Amino acid sequence: MQSWHLWTIIGLLLLILEMLIPAFFFASFGVAALITAIASSAGLGATPQLGIFAVASIVCMAAVRPFFVKLVYRHSDPAPANLHALIGQSASVVDAIGSGDEPGRVKVGSEEWRAINESGDPLPPGTRVEITAVRSATLTVKPRL
Repeated sequence: MQSWHLWTIIGLLLLILEMLIPAFFFASFGVAALITAIASSAGLGATPQLGIFAVASIVCMAAVRPFFVKLVYRHSDPAPANLHALIGQSASVVDAIGSGDEPGRVKVGSEEWRAINESGDPLPPGTRVEITAVRSATLTVKPRL
């Protein structure tokens, strides 16, 4: 068996391993092994082959891997979850919100929450409000225009 056979087998095995474990890690070494197989078929010795494999591995890891990771794992801004999903929603004042930091209660959907007015002004029951912030289990609201 010639050395280029060995490099080709190693490269293909690494590419198959990449298909089983998609991390864009093994593919870089697999491509480097295939590049080394091409160079090995020209009759280079073991030391130049190892040097080509090392350089090709570094180039693949530095240049190709970030490109594919960005391409495959595109992250858009995640949708707000849990309490922060309430921000921007409308609610209705159930228990009057007092002046200053005196809390009242608002109804969001079918749930009631403790709330304060961001301007500190009192809000009577029935007032439509918009949720502007969430701190612990208290909503900060402002009158909806």
